[in-house]
Amino acid sequence: MECTSGRYAVGVASIDRLHEECEGLLAQLTEAVSAGADAAVMLERLREHLVRHFEHEEALMATTGFPPAGCHQREHASVLEVVVEVQRRHAQGDGDPLSRLPEAVLEWFGIHATSMDAALATWLNAPRAGMTAEAPPQAGCSAPAAG
Repeated sequence: MECTSGRYAVGVASIDRLHEECEGLLAQLTEAVSAGADAAVMLERLREHLVRHFEHEEALMATTGFPPAGCHQREHASVLEVVVEVQRRHAQGDGDPLSRLPEAVLEWFGIHATSMDAALATWLNAPRAGMTAEAPPQAGCSAPAAG
């Protein structure tokens, strides 16, 4: 699995950085699994990244009122659920799900980044008073009225 910088870029720098990091972690996990190394540490690093990655995107969705946020969040939750289940099974000595996880997550990620995340980026990059993709208004603050 080759890490190709910018492959999943959507045009929002903070999300693009997270996408590159995710792709790199998936490549490292694949290498660990292929080498027969104990991949538990890499698996945990991937889970931690996904939590941080998804929290960032979900904060952007919440602060900008992204209409399909619920669907997007459900996808995030489903992927995290799978990763946690693979961790549980790996800890019990079942390595089979782990051997398939990096490829499955990368396949999902490619579709998710080019559809859901691309739609989020379009939303974030659309001109709205007082908002930018990198610095949406803080929770509890309202954007100035357009006008």
